[in-house]
Amino acid sequence: MCKAYDLFNDSNGAPRRTVIIVDKGGTVRFRQEYAPGTLPTPDDILAELDKIS
Repeated sequence: MCKAYDLFNDSNGAPRRTVIIVDKGGTVRFRQEYAPGTLPTPDDILAELDKIS
């Protein structure tokens, strides 16, 4: 999955921390990568979901 969405970090052999929202039709509607040690806030993710619903 992480390679399909180009999220794999080859330099450290692990996926990058990312939130992706995909709509029912399979279109990526939101994508945000986060630095190591950084977490997205639930409120931010819910706000993005509200934008597309």
